[in-house]
Amino acid sequence: MTTRSVWELFQSGEEPRELRGDLLTSWRRSRFSGVDPEYVDVPYVETDADSPFARVAVPIMTGMAGLLVGDRSCLALSDEHGSVIWRWVSEPMLRGTLDELSVIEGFCFGEEYVGTNGLGTALETGTLAVVHGTEHYVQRFHDVTCVAAPVRHPVTRRTVGAVNVTCRAGDANHLLAVVVRKLVEEIRAALLDQASVRERLLLDAFLAEQRRGSGPVAVVGDGVLITNSEAADIGLDRLDVWDELRSPHSDVVDGTSIELPADLTARVRLVRSGGTTAGALLTVAGREPDAAVPGPRRRPAPEADPWSAAATRAARLIGTGPVVVRGGSGTGKATVLAGALGPHTVLDAATHAVDGTTAWIGRLRAALADGAVLLRHVELLDEAAARVVAAVLAGRSPVGLTATVADGEPPGPAAALLLDAIGAGTVTLPSLRSRPDDIAVLARTLLRRHGEGLSFAPDALAALRRHDWPGNLAELARAVRDAVAEDPGPVLPAAALPDGIRAAAARRALTPLERAEAQVIRTVLGAHGGNKSTAARELGISRTALYAKIRSYRL
Repeated sequence: MTTRSVWELFQSGEEPRELRGDLLTSWRRSRFSGVDPEYVDVPYVETDADSPFARVAVPIMTGMAGLLVGDRSCLALSDEHGSVIWRWVSEPMLRGTLDELSVIEGFCFGEEYVGTNGLGTALETGTLAVVHGTEHYVQRFHDVTCVAAPVRHPVTRRTVGAVNVTCRAGDANHLLAVVVRKLVEEIRAALLDQASVRERLLLDAFLAEQRRGSGPVAVVGDGVLITNSEAADIGLDRLDVWDELRSPHSDVVDGTSIELPADLTARVRLVRSGGTTAGALLTVAGREPDAAVPGPRRRPAPEADPWSAAATRAARLIGTGPVVVRGGSGTGKATVLAGALGPHTVLDAATHAVDGTTAWIGRLRAALADGAVLLRHVELLDEAAARVVAAVLAGRSPVGLTATVADGEPPGPAAALLLDAIGAGTVTLPSLRSRPDDIAVLARTLLRRHGEGLSFAPDALAALRRHDWPGNLAELARAVRDAVAEDPGPVLPAAALPDGIRAAAARRALTPLERAEAQVIRTVLGAHGGNKSTAARELGISRTALYAKIRSYRL
């Protein structure tokens, strides 16, 4: 079967077995992002074409271009988001083709905008991506082949950009991957040579402390997080710690102790360069539960996670009457109720329309006669069924109900009628998206179910914390299970996580205000079927500004 026919089958809703696994995963991501497979306008995003990365990489790319004259190929360099910052084309006809495809400086080829393509997919997966002709998700790119790989800074380990070679699909050969790998190696070597004094100071400070054998050690700075293996699972968020340390109001000095997650503390030694603070060396230690923390308390002890609090509240309320647990899909509503109810029968309101209300109510009566009942998805009842259910449940206990609703949204008129009629006590579960500080704790709890001695590396914890979690706890549980299957440990890196989650490691954590804005944009885009022009008009911003926010918030 040709790749073209495989592409057509996938677009018709099938998942052909002939499709290799990494390509199928990328196509799924592209579909989930709402990319139009028939045609897409590549977004233009303002980007820095004279960045430190570009100044190092462009001369190397130009040198390689001299060897490819007449080879019917294109070299391109992108920033860490997939926006093209430099391009060279070997011959005019190919240049015209690539101009039509927007392979031009300033246009962004992030996978969430353009679907499966060399630059976007390499940055999304963190590995070399080879996309031949019809393997592109969007039909518009089926006449070209792209080979790309990300470039990671040798000191900070952050992805700073990507190298790409493009040619017509019929001109592709195995040497393209060789060229890309060679360019990445040369750029990384040049970046190491050009590493700033600040970065070298931070690395030297880390290595010096590491040689002392003083246990868990971490270095944080602007764009820098370096840890040894012993500090791998402390839940350190570089952005949070560094923002706190460099705050104008910070009173942290050499020798100050700050609190970290998991009842840990770290003694701080500031690393200075030219009179300014370049970063901080953190020497991590445990803390007795009642021990005083020397120096200022930088981080209040985290409150109990809301899922444990919800379970406690549900258990307390269930003895007084019916209890409803509200929350988004996958937040663990049924799990919370199951613990509170004990042995019980589960009945799903989603089937009442199929079974017929009379037959379904009969099943509800029979379940109530046997003992405790968990009634799921009451938001799917119609008003007539809700009135009958209210009459049947009157005075009955123990009864638990779940209502799937978005954060802050009401459960709908029929469900509200039912819940008011039976006087149900209410427990609300937040989405993971609204509780990023709880994600590391929950992930560790889930990880312990797969064996003792397992832990997450800092890059994995950063990815888990910054992922958007549309599937909430259910998605987190799958991600942990898949990570254990991918890498049995004992320390699981970000590379073990599913692709879409792993890519979140490079993102910064959003502020509460940014999370609120991202949710508004997500809602408006959903209301308009993903049409960005219409959404931009409703939001009162330009289409370019909307693209920038979508990229920033990774919507």
